[in-house]
Amino acid sequence: MSIDIREAEERDLLNMSVLWSDLAEMHQEIMKEYTLADNARQEWIKFMEESMEKNNIISFVAEEKGEIIGFISVSLRRRARIFKLKNIGAIMDLTVKKERRHEGIGRSLVLRAESWIRERGFDLAVLTVAPENEGAMKFWNKMGYKTYLHKKLKKL
Repeated sequence: MSIDIREAEERDLLNMSVLWSDLAEMHQEIMKEYTLADNARQEWIKFMEESMEKNNIISFVAEEKGEIIGFISVSLRRRARIFKLKNIGAIMDLTVKKERRHEGIGRSLVLRAESWIRERGFDLAVLTVAPENEGAMKFWNKMGYKTYLHKKLKKL
């Protein structure tokens, strides 16, 4: 198996959106508060196009024989100067095709993203994971990530 991890390009977004849509729909099923707009996939593509143009987000794709089988997206953020660790790489999305999971592809994508974050002098990687997504919770724990905050929400 020869999988190439490379920086995503705008031409990849349509294929990435299929994987993103699967991920988003899974979250919608396990969390009632994660309700998607009717045109969520098209809006995600627009959001990613704009973010790539502004260099706000970088994505890496896992590609095999010309097929995108996974991707990870990262944005760089600066925290207030009150914190010692000011620079954060925020992992936004990580997904791998269902039939290709447990092959180390997600791990390879995370390691590439972490390397990219470190290369920019950033100190910390953070992410949000749904506690209902037990597979993701186990994965991120194995990758060395720990829980440091709990998000709360209330519909008003």
